[in-house]
Amino acid sequence: MAKWDAVATGIDQWVLRSMHRRMPASFRESAQDVPSFDDVLAGTAVDEHRTPPDSVLAPGVRTVWLRSLGEPLLCHVRVRLSPDPAAPLLIFHHGFSEMPYYNSWQRIFRRPLPFPVTTVCIQAPFHNHWREPFREAFRSVGRVYQTFAGSLRLIELVQRQFEAAGAAFTALAGVSWGGVTSLLYAGHFGGVRAVAPMLASPNLAQVIWDGAELVGEEMPMSKAELDDLLDFTPRCGYDPARVFPLLGQTDMFFRLDRHAPHYATEPVVVPRAHVFSLYGVRPLREHLGRVLGWAAGNPLAHD
Repeated sequence: MAKWDAVATGIDQWVLRSMHRRMPASFRESAQDVPSFDDVLAGTAVDEHRTPPDSVLAPGVRTVWLRSLGEPLLCHVRVRLSPDPAAPLLIFHHGFSEMPYYNSWQRIFRRPLPFPVTTVCIQAPFHNHWREPFREAFRSVGRVYQTFAGSLRLIELVQRQFEAAGAAFTALAGVSWGGVTSLLYAGHFGGVRAVAPMLASPNLAQVIWDGAELVGEEMPMSKAELDDLLDFTPRCGYDPARVFPLLGQTDMFFRLDRHAPHYATEPVVVPRAHVFSLYGVRPLREHLGRVLGWAAGNPLAHD
């Protein structure tokens, strides 16, 4: 077992190095004059002239156009309907640069959960081609904010439409970058019965800092400056009883010792590294089953 743990950890380190080296130099130079996340979110919306809001209710792959700070952004959602229109809704978000974006979602839900549920997989902006995530999403800190803001508007759209159509309640889940996104949504919008960030924490700054250390590169900004830009912990406050984190014991991206303290509740810890967990998804599926079971019996005050 120790041998396989070492292999999995080595793969995490190799991927983390590769990702850090692919980060455009412009990102490192963009710490000055960064728009606020609130301004970027306010300037991002679904383009309802090109995307009828109720189009996301149909099964299959749906195209959604956003406008973010005047720029058109092409995104998609994948909808897998329950036969029961009143079934709960689980909105799932992929990891950064996950190709195809529905890879882990498809694996997790290849086997059905033990009760009816509608699942929708959100595609972040700048994930339509394998070159896009680094070339576009990490062009600048402001671009990172656009990526998150676009996903938040997609989640908002899907939740609003399905709840209006009769969905019993909404829960959120995501892996890695998608876990950060789910926490951001809960912190900004609320209104979800449960949030399951898996292999993630709100502190994206720590992941970038650790990646720089791994490749022996000094960031052109201080740790405090990077935290101020990309540690989203202050923005992710939500009822701790409704947040169900899962972390990997040997995860080199969101290291257990550095990211568990960002949660008010103790995370579930699985004996896995980061990359392998996206392929051996049984612990993730079981975790989501427990979370949805809990959510079914714990309505929000206004439900």
